[in-house]
Amino acid sequence: MSKYNTAFLLLVYLLVTSCGKEFLEVKQNQNLVVPYRIADFQGMLDQVSIMNTSSCHELSTIGSDEYFIAENVWSALTNTDQKNGYIWAADIFERGRSDDWERAYNRMLIANMALEVEKIKPNANEQDAWNNVVGSALFFRALNHFQLAQLFCKPYNAESASADLGIPLRLEADVTIKSTRASVFETYAQMILDLERARDLLPDKPLLKYRPSKAAVFALLSKVYLQMDEYEKAELNASKCLAIDDELIDFNTLDIDARYPMTQNYEENPEIVFMCNINNLAITNTSRFNVDTLLWAMYEEDDLRKQVYFFETGGRRVFKGSYRGSAAFFTGMALDEVLLNRAECSVRLGNLNMALNDLNRLLSHRYKKEGFSPLDIGDSDLLLRRILHERRKELLMRGTRWEDLRRLNRDERFATILERKLGDRYYELKPTAQRYVLPIPDNEIDLSGIEQNPR
Repeated sequence: MSKYNTAFLLLVYLLVTSCGKEFLEVKQNQNLVVPYRIADFQGMLDQVSIMNTSSCHELSTIGSDEYFIAENVWSALTNTDQKNGYIWAADIFERGRSDDWERAYNRMLIANMALEVEKIKPNANEQDAWNNVVGSALFFRALNHFQLAQLFCKPYNAESASADLGIPLRLEADVTIKSTRASVFETYAQMILDLERARDLLPDKPLLKYRPSKAAVFALLSKVYLQMDEYEKAELNASKCLAIDDELIDFNTLDIDARYPMTQNYEENPEIVFMCNINNLAITNTSRFNVDTLLWAMYEEDDLRKQVYFFETGGRRVFKGSYRGSAAFFTGMALDEVLLNRAECSVRLGNLNMALNDLNRLLSHRYKKEGFSPLDIGDSDLLLRRILHERRKELLMRGTRWEDLRRLNRDERFATILERKLGDRYYELKPTAQRYVLPIPDNEIDLSGIEQNPR
């Protein structure tokens, strides 16, 4: 590998991750290690605070219908995009920068830099480590493309995907290459291509859960194909993930009165396939958060999630059920979501028995033992509705609700009007609203000249 090229990439990396430091503050260091070993490239990807902190779920969490805040709390917010995101404003960023956009492309830059390891020819003892770096980098690139697509381009529609504007695809570490917007079809095709390559390189299970694995690839492919309405492929990949591991947490064994019932050592959480979380958001912290009243009413008395997921303080119901085991919201991939993916796809494909078995298996781990009787639903429409009902209750505050709203709004049976009320002001987001597609940040438009999304 050319040390000049690698040194250039490292310099770019330092500049991107300096988080506001001026260029002159990055002092020359004669002892700076230029990455040339496989372990050096793995180290790039093991920066958990960067690679496993999902900024792209911030605005999707803020814009969902899982919670509400009081008018005085909203008025006091100082974060522009959080405040505007809550009411689905036309101009969310007000010419400010977007963490959701910039940090995702920063992670993809690191992934593309790590792919420079492909210039190294590994020996037999290095092959597994080399495979892990390449597979992980491809996974991270696909994951961030997927997350950006849920915010900044239209939901996948097979009839219009080739014409609909997607996102800029960054497939190289050269930051001087000008950005252009791919189509939605090309955006999803690239995700799938990267994940199929990653699948053949990664181990079934990771050494640590913040690292990608074959199970994580299958889980993400299931999510991607679900967004595309490719139910056979989504079901197949969910099944492949569950064939590697399908252990569920029995909520009957948890301390439901604990401040955080889930273990803080996420390595011990058997359901986590890939660890990722978002930083604590000002708008949804415990002093502001109120669970949506309609959502709260969906939990039956024997449903342990009612106590595992929530606690009451000051007359408010606050979320405590993060798989991160802390106030930070878990936004990674877990087996409960994979199981629900398969259940939904199965019923849509006419396999009601498999769908019902998956649903009952999940619920038997979520309801009090003495209060649960297996469901027996023979009507496909009713079963699909119940699966989606449980999906909303199960995957609370994971960033998936925004993804589900976007795809389900295409079906009039499940289309949802979102509403906000702040004092005497009323806001709504209709199922077909253009505001389900966020605006590209102005600084990106100024820099690259790419086309803006209509709002």
